[in-house]
Amino acid sequence: MAQVLDCKKVAEAIKEDCRVQADALRAKGIVPKLAILRVGEKGPDLSYEKGATKAMQEANIDVEVFALPADVSQEDYIKKIREINADPAINGILAFRPLDNIDETVAISMNLSAVKDCDSTTTENMGKVVINDPTGLNPCTAEAIMAVIDYYAEEIKAHTRKKYAPLAMAKPGQEDDVCCGLDVCVINNSNLIGKPLSMMLTNRFATVSIVHHLTHAEVKNDYIKRADVVIVATPFKDTLTADMIADGAIVIDAAVIREKAFDENGNPIINEKTGKQKTITLGSSSADVEEKASWKTPVPGVGSITSAILVRNVIKACKIQNHLI
Repeated sequence: MAQVLDCKKVAEAIKEDCRVQADALRAKGIVPKLAILRVGEKGPDLSYEKGATKAMQEANIDVEVFALPADVSQEDYIKKIREINADPAINGILAFRPLDNIDETVAISMNLSAVKDCDSTTTENMGKVVINDPTGLNPCTAEAIMAVIDYYAEEIKAHTRKKYAPLAMAKPGQEDDVCCGLDVCVINNSNLIGKPLSMMLTNRFATVSIVHHLTHAEVKNDYIKRADVVIVATPFKDTLTADMIADGAIVIDAAVIREKAFDENGNPIINEKTGKQKTITLGSSSADVEEKASWKTPVPGVGSITSAILVRNVIKACKIQNHLI
């Protein structure tokens, strides 16, 4: 049975560090602040807004919500982004997506200030991921996965390094990095997770392969079976099954798949408080993966770290704007 990579511990460690940094900034007279830009009142957006606001407040970061009408024009949306960009009191901007009647590539990616882009939606920040520019703000979920690897670095090294000979070409201190020489397979090639994550791992000298739904099955299985660490994040349950991984592989499941809940007779399970059908949260890996993996993240799990990374990105953006980095 796989041991648990406890994502709550990782998230709490990040949030506590952010609280300390925010307090230190306030002691200098600098107040870190996030702007949330929302269009309309979609349920998921309101829920995300509530969670993000709570996370910021716990870290002593101010929040201001800019709520635009559902029928806002692209011109007015861009105008609002530029106004927030120009406000020196705001350090980070979280623009909710998807947008129904607005071209996100133009409105957000091409207009949002990269230095305030705490969700890493701009091409400038994506470019900084590739060249390993320390002033970049990395995509939150990809950075959350890296945080899991770093938090459990000693456990991962103890489990994987015995498989390989010492890295003769490694520079002093380089081999101490858990990622150096680590064989990782990423089952996701999106702009939010797979692509930036592969660059972040490669920048730290991991050996990375990316597979996806158009990778031939036999090729996909070869890459997955070889990997020390398998990272999966697809919208489909049972994407990763036990027969696909090596004995003792480390599995990070960053997917969030919600399904309606039914009892053993196929009847909907109703929430007594709301009167609505309950939902269950699943990942992309099947239950039997836990029987074969050595370590595995729970589901849900990585999402709690993603929220903490958003907080960390606001702190980092604040420091950059105040010339403290």
